[in-house]
Amino acid sequence: MLTNNKIFVWNCRGASSSAFYRYCKNYVNQYKPAMMIVVETRCNPTLPSKAFKKLGYDMIESSVNNGFTGGIIMGWRLGEMNVHVCQKNEQYNHVSIKEDNDMKWYFTTVYARPNEDSKKILWDDLKVIASSMSDPWMLVGDFNDIAYVSDKRGGATPSMSRCRRFRDRMDMCLINDVEVRGPVFTWRGPIYHGGQHIYEKLDRAVSNDDWRLQFPDAYVKVLARVEFSDHHPILVNLREEQSHWRERPFRFENAWLNNDSYNSMLKEVWKKDSNVEGNLKNVVDGIKKWKLDSFDEIKRTKNSIMRKLGGIQRSLQMHDNVGGMRRLEVKLQKELSNILNQEELLWH
Repeated sequence: MLTNNKIFVWNCRGASSSAFYRYCKNYVNQYKPAMMIVVETRCNPTLPSKAFKKLGYDMIESSVNNGFTGGIIMGWRLGEMNVHVCQKNEQYNHVSIKEDNDMKWYFTTVYARPNEDSKKILWDDLKVIASSMSDPWMLVGDFNDIAYVSDKRGGATPSMSRCRRFRDRMDMCLINDVEVRGPVFTWRGPIYHGGQHIYEKLDRAVSNDDWRLQFPDAYVKVLARVEFSDHHPILVNLREEQSHWRERPFRFENAWLNNDSYNSMLKEVWKKDSNVEGNLKNVVDGIKKWKLDSFDEIKRTKNSIMRKLGGIQRSLQMHDNVGGMRRLEVKLQKELSNILNQEELLWH
């Protein structure tokens, strides 16, 4: 059984920027996925690979890029997942994952290019994989298609034939949607006539029946969207989480040494008239309070902002003429960006 049950998937352009690392770090610290996948990177894969390694993903695999369009990069922690790459091209990475109990399943990360000719090539390949698939199989990513009219809100009425073609392709591969929790739509498009955004469900996870039998409690969580991307990340939870709270032991972080307030705190708590044992206790107590007032407070603030953004975005997807909610979302996005910058300065 996998020691970590989560796979994080995000359509995110601009994956070579420093902001990309800050936002990814925020998600990774909060959800701690064993595997992280970014699609439509639109850059040389060696650039986001550096961010992946800084986030602790020592095994990295990227798709075959078509210039600086599209792009898929996936990273995983060697001690948490046993992954073997089977095949890949510019629109998908197909791998096998072996668990500790020797049970194997297949996993395909997808970024479907928007034009129909490319989608046909993608689905022709997926049909070939499906025709020989006798094991559990899950696919996840940006399919750039919707299955039902209800998968879109705002803008022009979606094409019924487009929806039917997407469902037919899934049916031919014997795959269906994995249970979804969170906001209905995963992509926020431009503002259309009437001042409302277009929303669509472009990102999804689908699987065959064998995969659902192997992971009966699996579900997909649509996470709060940050301003850096017009897509919500999705988090695949292979199993229901068990909450095992325990008090963490005291642990020193080297990054604290780079923070001026930390050094000031040390000078304040170290008393010349106390013995070594008393001063060591003062230092430990001082560090705990300093950490609570700085790093832990930032963490609580970030989590609070992300929860508020998630609630606001669900409301914006469902209701028209909510100017006050839009302004609040913009305000919270700016607060999140500022606090991530502040956090980076604290650590570096």
